[in-house]
Amino acid sequence: MATKSEKVIGICYAYNCGEEYDMVKDMGVHWIRMGAPFPWADKMFGTLSEAYVTAKEKIRVAHKYGMKIMATSPGLGGYRFDPVKKVTYWHDSWPAFAGEKGTQSFFDNVRLTTKFICEDLGDLVSDIWQNMNEIDIPVFAKDYILEVTTGTARASAEGVVEANPKALCGINLANYYGENGLTTADMAYRPGHKFGYIGDDQYFGSWQDRDVDAWKDVIDGLYKRYNLPVLANEWGYSSGGDVTKVRPEEKDILLGWTDVCTAKKWFNESKGGHTEEVQAEYLRRGLELFANHPHCMGSFMFCWRDAHNCYHCGQTECPAECFWGVVGEDLKPKKAYYAIKKAIAEYY
Repeated sequence: MATKSEKVIGICYAYNCGEEYDMVKDMGVHWIRMGAPFPWADKMFGTLSEAYVTAKEKIRVAHKYGMKIMATSPGLGGYRFDPVKKVTYWHDSWPAFAGEKGTQSFFDNVRLTTKFICEDLGDLVSDIWQNMNEIDIPVFAKDYILEVTTGTARASAEGVVEANPKALCGINLANYYGENGLTTADMAYRPGHKFGYIGDDQYFGSWQDRDVDAWKDVIDGLYKRYNLPVLANEWGYSSGGDVTKVRPEEKDILLGWTDVCTAKKWFNESKGGHTEEVQAEYLRRGLELFANHPHCMGSFMFCWRDAHNCYHCGQTECPAECFWGVVGEDLKPKKAYYAIKKAIAEYY
């Protein structure tokens, strides 16, 4: 198992993040998670897409600043708000020419795609890969069956490992405590997989009840079940939003929105509510827990910077996505920024 000094101390670069790497490194954080989209615009191994070229350049810049990058391979897609059409709908990550999802030809193309991405990015990225994102929830899996979601993740890892035999691949669950979480992981990690760790995303006190200390049970449970090191791929605490116990009815939640978007309030909280002070203590405690847990290989905090709009619903100041940053939208450090810096110096 990794020693404390070897553990990943990372942060997710999400929303409208720029080249603030000197600030990130000042906290003691040298790992970031960055996405690699599907690379071709017209056909397999055809013209590189603008999205891929842009993503690779962002990765190159981060690498130039001395950041270690965990790349994420293309997911199936996701429900996102479209600021032009003013509606939330499913955006597919794989074009029709990649094949029909669930067929062997599609899985073959997934493998060839991630092999290409891994070879093309080369030393710009680390040996640790996240293969797709939260394939156990509809936000990123739509209504695809397990054979499609887990088959795609397995093929994604196969391509990466084929290009880089030292690569450490893994999925990240969003719903460890939900009915679909472990069912998804069991299917993905059945014999023959190419994964080297098991990842999990948890937002105790925000998207679910309990508190940050519940991570210990998650890590223990995943390690016991899969006998692999555990990476906290995403974890954090929203510093903004009121709390209510009155949830909206399912019929009132628009497609692609969350119940938090609809109510514009949280239904869970850590003691003290959604404030900068509680966020700071939450992140301090989590870093302490991950540093001391023998089966945790590290973590990626979510996230670096506050968002102007919620990607689910497009609303400003929506608790669902707008207040997760350790710095504000204006890059002004929150209390969490200083708590992280102190915790890393003390625990790692």
